[in-house]
Amino acid sequence: MTIQINYLDDGKGIAIIATGVVTGAEIIEAHKEIYNDINLKRQRYQIIDRTNCQEYSVSSEEVQRIADFDNMASAVNPDIIIAVISPTKLQFGMTRMWQAHLEDSRFATEIFPDRQSADKWIIERIETA
Repeated sequence: MTIQINYLDDGKGIAIIATGVVTGAEIIEAHKEIYNDINLKRQRYQIIDRTNCQEYSVSSEEVQRIADFDNMASAVNPDIIIAVISPTKLQFGMTRMWQAHLEDSRFATEIFPDRQSADKWIIERIETA
């Protein structure tokens, strides 16, 4: 699998690291794990880092399914913030498409070109919450 899930701050944070060739099926499987009953209730933030992703092979239908997971999760825990590191134009565009499908979501989301900017935003959001 080209997606690594790291639990941070005793499960309050989750870092999803994508490397190499990433498929929509892999992202969907990762969402099933991060949104299980135990993980979902204690989450406060996610960092989705695509810095080392060489190919992002995700269809528009898969983007919709991923957003559906997020929309369902936000109904249970609306306080999760999600920082997405999308350094390429394709990744940025796919992230914007995902955000467009989050109409029912209460999650705060933002796109960043690098991990440093994403980490800073997460820290600021958590401190003001």
